[in-house]
Amino acid sequence: MTTPRFLFILLVVLNALAFAAIKGWLGSAAPPGEPERISNQLHPEQIHLIVAGSDDPPSSPEPATETAAEAVAASPSEPAVAATEQAMAPSEDVPASSGTAAGRDMPAAAAPEPSAPLAAAASCVAWAELSPADADRLAARLNADGIKYVRSRKETPSSWWLRTPSQGGRAQAENRVRELREMGITDTFIVQESGPTQFAISLGLFRTESAARQLLAQLHGKGARDASVEPRMTTTYRIQASLPRDRIAAVEGRRSQLGDRRTLCTP
Repeated sequence: MTTPRFLFILLVVLNALAFAAIKGWLGSAAPPGEPERISNQLHPEQIHLIVAGSDDPPSSPEPATETAAEAVAASPSEPAVAATEQAMAPSEDVPASSGTAAGRDMPAAAAPEPSAPLAAAASCVAWAELSPADADRLAARLNADGIKYVRSRKETPSSWWLRTPSQGGRAQAENRVRELREMGITDTFIVQESGPTQFAISLGLFRTESAARQLLAQLHGKGARDASVEPRMTTTYRIQASLPRDRIAAVEGRRSQLGDRRTLCTP
């Protein structure tokens, strides 16, 4: 027998022995494989995966009481779609977005309350050239509304009076009137009201100062050197206040003429 043939036969025998040993035909147990290990496992349902970093020990799972099929069979009256919707319902731990149904069920943020209406804007108003009576009535209405105001007084000449000084008594005034008539001055009047001008002789009242001084020059030419021009002063009042526009008409009153004397001013 040649050497190559001997080696071939020997190799075949060795392979046969090895195969018989693997199969356990020679009396030794075969090494366990993957199917054997799976079949030999005891209680595989108790195997749990432990998440890295978790300190909690694995809890033993509770045995399932019934399967989904058994639950459906136990309550045939309930539609299967209810179980499906319950399974598809989002978890309470997951915040629902604004586009989902859960987001729509969430109470909407309370809308901001409308701001209180702004107070009516105040206007600076002034009433000028008021008589004492009108000024008193207007001031009383402003005080009643609690509105502060500024009241000022103004003296303006309303006319010019041509007259002689007081003569000291009625008899002296009558004597002076006769003298003036002798000079050709007949438009005379003796003042009777008490005061610094009592028993003065009035020679005319003029609306303008120029007209009064023109006649004064003529009287001086006739010899009435004691005649003179005196302005007649009128006292008027000006009231200025800042108040809401809707209160202006109420303060002025319905039948008064204060609206004609009202002007805007700078506070």
